[in-house]
Amino acid sequence: MNAFNFPVWAPLEKLAQAVLAGMPSVVKPATPTAYLTEHLVRIVADAAVLPPGALQMVAGSVRTALDLLGEQDVLSFTGSAATAETLRTHSHLVSHSVRFNAEADSVNAIVLAPDTTPGSPLFEAFVSEVVTEMTVKAGQKCTAIRRILVPRVHELAALDAISAQLAGVTIGDPRAEGVRMGAVVSLEQRDDVRRAARAIAESGRFVHGDPDKVRVVGADAERGAFLDTLLISADPDAAAPHEVEPFGPAATVLAYRDTAHATDLIARGRGSLAASVIGDDLAWTTAFVREAAPWHGRLHLLDSTNMKQTTGHGSPLPALRHGGPGRAGGGSEMAGTRGVLDLMQRTGLQASPRLLDSLRDGDARSSN
Repeated sequence: MNAFNFPVWAPLEKLAQAVLAGMPSVVKPATPTAYLTEHLVRIVADAAVLPPGALQMVAGSVRTALDLLGEQDVLSFTGSAATAETLRTHSHLVSHSVRFNAEADSVNAIVLAPDTTPGSPLFEAFVSEVVTEMTVKAGQKCTAIRRILVPRVHELAALDAISAQLAGVTIGDPRAEGVRMGAVVSLEQRDDVRRAARAIAESGRFVHGDPDKVRVVGADAERGAFLDTLLISADPDAAAPHEVEPFGPAATVLAYRDTAHATDLIARGRGSLAASVIGDDLAWTTAFVREAAPWHGRLHLLDSTNMKQTTGHGSPLPALRHGGPGRAGGGSEMAGTRGVLDLMQRTGLQASPRLLDSLRDGDARSSN
């Protein structure tokens, strides 16, 4: 079961693991972008590269289909934390111990270390990471940066620098010249982002962008699901920035007092898919990582030696775990061999060497 924001990549990454594990897949895409997943499945089916039945698809509600899952099945879910909670407690899944793997939304963070000064190349890399994560796919990514943690002394500089870059982002029809960001997936999603951003701004203010107004190129701002890039400055100790996720082009700057305050703030997200730490001070980053690691599935550590080579905050590599603890679902996607093993069962065998050899030789013959 996949979220609307990755109608092609999500089913393919799960399919790859399932094929290697010898399991068939039934793909259930989110309704708003199901037409894209249908086109993908049709392409794969027409290519005839998989055994019959290895890939199937169902669109629409599948509530009753959950009762068909058995003890040898796996339900792999990508989507909201609220839906993950509903599925995890489904009576049939619980009573049959159906293996459940969830990758859910989270309020991912980026942390600017105290040694990274405004105007430095590393500070500029930090700003670029924030703006990229806010604007790629109009911020509709499970790994997108939602919380921007900066030292209090650099708060105004960070707000000014990020706002300046966001001001250069042209919004509208992606086919129009110069447009860098398009619409969110639907008018309903636009309204959800507006509500979430306003809830966070109650403890602060909008520094850049207006949730109700946006200038667009080559499109109708009212009929299209367009949003301005929304940068918020909020009270770091307020609850909303750590609990509410505006799933669109919005992020919140939170100024921390000291290292202990920063580690406390990042933990308030209750588990995230990814976090970035930007700084050259090895001692500070090492100490911070030790405190932050238990709350994240992946940490992206950027310093002056790798800032020009990194794939970026929002680019999980196939061999890396894609998942996170707590609110992020507690599951995992990809991760190379480890990801395949998530779909397999281990059974211990107690037998004579003769029988074990026979079983091993039989496996070898079947694989040939």
